[in-house]
Amino acid sequence: MPQRGTIYADLHTHTTASDGSFTPTELVQRAFERGIKAIAITDHDTVAGVEEARTAAKERGMWFTSGIEISATLEGREIHILGYGVDTSNHGLLDYVNRARTYRRERAERIIARLRELGIKKLTMADVREIAGDGVVGRQHIALAMQRKGLVRTVREAFDKYLADDALAFTAKWEFPIKDAIALIHNAAGLAVVAHPAKVISGEQFDALLAAGLDGVELHHPSHDRDVCQLYALLAEQHELVITGGSDFHGGNKRDGSNIGRYGLMQEDFGQFADKIIPPNTSFIKPLVQGVVQMLGLR
Repeated sequence: MPQRGTIYADLHTHTTASDGSFTPTELVQRAFERGIKAIAITDHDTVAGVEEARTAAKERGMWFTSGIEISATLEGREIHILGYGVDTSNHGLLDYVNRARTYRRERAERIIARLRELGIKKLTMADVREIAGDGVVGRQHIALAMQRKGLVRTVREAFDKYLADDALAFTAKWEFPIKDAIALIHNAAGLAVVAHPAKVISGEQFDALLAAGLDGVELHHPSHDRDVCQLYALLAEQHELVITGGSDFHGGNKRDGSNIGRYGLMQEDFGQFADKIIPPNTSFIKPLVQGVVQMLGLR
């Protein structure tokens, strides 16, 4: 259900640096055309698109902060953690990004090998790379390559038959514990926010996220209805969590282009979020500030 009111900030978007269809500049331009005043790029397991997007936002007079969406695990379940205001030069973060990139490529190769065992022999890693380009490889790219080769009619069919977690070509994911994901974001001077919580977590798991140092919750998302928003607004208030929101825009085959400008934060809520983010031109002091915060036990 689209939100009511004018959306000021879209804090959940994806570009060609991961599994989006728009370059960082194209994405910022689309948001600008939809009246968005503030934006974050939150590509999966990479910050490769951040600087291009930062430049594009500055040229259009838009507020911008760095972001990443980390694929983490809790009790065997994949949960996505959004990191905002992260220092993209942080060594720990860059090490994670490099390891994740290698893992994702290797996983794609294992999926293709499994598909061959199932009799689908026409798909190669080169086909997938042609779709992914320089971006981080994901299952979406494999699905698109399968569709392009005529092996399935739609991306949804590729997932339903072969690529989903319970499908024929499922291949185990790299497990990265939630506590490590949140610590990684904190060490890069960022805020850790659970993405689209209604899709993935129970009450007990939410408590585990809080214990691990969660800073915020994504309140507004295309998958959330009014009741979900009310629930997580209450939880955010109870636990003094920052709230965020965004379109989760990917573009292309996901056909979610209309979501930009329909989901995110209105201006009054955005101000509370922005106050938590260290200004982007002071990244050189972020590790120092974060160290003081941790020393004083404020997180």
